[in-house]
Amino acid sequence: MELKIENIGMIKEANIKFDGLTVIAGENDTGKSTVGKALYLYLNSEDKSYPLLLESLFKNKLNTFLDGNIKKNMLQVSNISIEKIDTKVYRSVFIESPLVWNFSDFFRDIAQIESQMRIELDYPYLMKDLNFKLHIKSSSKGLDIKEKIISLMGGEFKKDEMGRYYFDKKAQRIELVNTATGIKYFGIFQVLSQNNYLNKDIVLVLDEPEVHLHPKWQLELAKIIVNLVENGVKILVNSHSPYMIQALIKYARDENITDMSNFYLAKKEGEFSIFENVNEDLNKIFSLLAEPMNEVFEL
Repeated sequence: MELKIENIGMIKEANIKFDGLTVIAGENDTGKSTVGKALYLYLNSEDKSYPLLLESLFKNKLNTFLDGNIKKNMLQVSNISIEKIDTKVYRSVFIESPLVWNFSDFFRDIAQIESQMRIELDYPYLMKDLNFKLHIKSSSKGLDIKEKIISLMGGEFKKDEMGRYYFDKKAQRIELVNTATGIKYFGIFQVLSQNNYLNKDIVLVLDEPEVHLHPKWQLELAKIIVNLVENGVKILVNSHSPYMIQALIKYARDENITDMSNFYLAKKEGEFSIFENVNEDLNKIFSLLAEPMNEVFEL
C-alpha cells in the first residue's frame, strides 16, 4: 500500500509505502503528523472513489484535523490517494496522546448531547474516535498482547460498575487522573488489544509516542510495535526520538522484518517539506537528530 499526498498543509508531495512498519523521522513542524492524519482520514472515509478536493466535505474535516493549516491562497487543489498492493479494506486507529483517558467523561456527555439534540458538535475528533474504541469492542478478532502489557505496567486497566476505567495496581485502585502518563500510554494498547482493534485489518498510527515515555519504555514500546508488525498489523510511527528509531531499526532486523520496513526523513525545503526514503542510508536520520546535541558539545 502506498499513500500519495499532494499539497496538504506544508507537504508539497509525499509518497509513503506501508508494507508493515513505516517510520517517519524528522524535526517538529515538518509534516510528520499531517501524513498520519491524512492516512487516517482517507482509510476511514466512506468514499474513496474520486480525488478528494479542497471544496469537499473531506477537505473541511482534514482542515479541522490540521488546525486550519490548509491555506486557500497557497493551494488550489489537494489530493490524497492510495495505491493498493492488495484488495483488503483497511481502517485506521490513531493514537495521538494518552490524555484521551482524561476526557472519557467529557466524550460520554458529548455523545449524549449529540444523540438527544440530533446535532454534531465540534470536538477533537481523533481523540473522540480513540475514546470510542477504548469503550466499545470490535467484532473482529484481534491480537492478544494484554498480559504482556499488564506485566510491563505492573498493573491493569479495569472498568468499574459505572463503566469508568481505573488503574488496578496490586488490588489498589488508582484513578486515571493520578496515573502516570507513560502507564496511560501503554494502557491504550492493553485496552485496544482486549477490544480487538489490534488486527490485520488495522493501520495503527502512532504520533510521536516517545513524548510521554522514558527512553527505557521507548525501547519496550519498540518491541511491541515490531511484534505487532510481525503478526500482520501495519504501523506508522512518527518520531523525533533517536532512542525510538534506533530500537525500531534493531528489533526489525532481529525479527527479520526489514523487507517490510520503510524509513523516511522529513525535512524542510523552503516553505514546504519533502519526504525521503532513507532505507539505504539510515545515518541521515541520526545525523539530523544529533545536531542539537552536537551544538551543546560545541558550547
